[in-house]
Amino acid sequence: MASNLQSVFAFGLGFVSGWGARSLADSPQGVGVKLMEVAMKANKRLGQWAAAEGERLEDMLAEARSRVEPDLPVPNGATNGSKPRIRMVRGAA
Repeated sequence: MASNLQSVFAFGLGFVSGWGARSLADSPQGVGVKLMEVAMKANKRLGQWAAAEGERLEDMLAEARSRVEPDLPVPNGATNGSKPRIRMVRGAA
């Protein structure tokens, strides 16, 4: 009984899917154009999502660096946030 019900359901699903695909376009070329349109829109959305996630990752890395860098030793006795002092010695050779 379950097998018959599954067969009927599969047939109905296939029929509705085919009818829907047929209603999207009247020719195979129209179906191809519609598929390319859907793919291009998906590609655009994926690119926008990737850009947003890349920006979020950069923000996270900048925050992590800002939390770590104050603890790093600074060369030549400079304080964090300022440039290190470089001592020039004249006549040393």
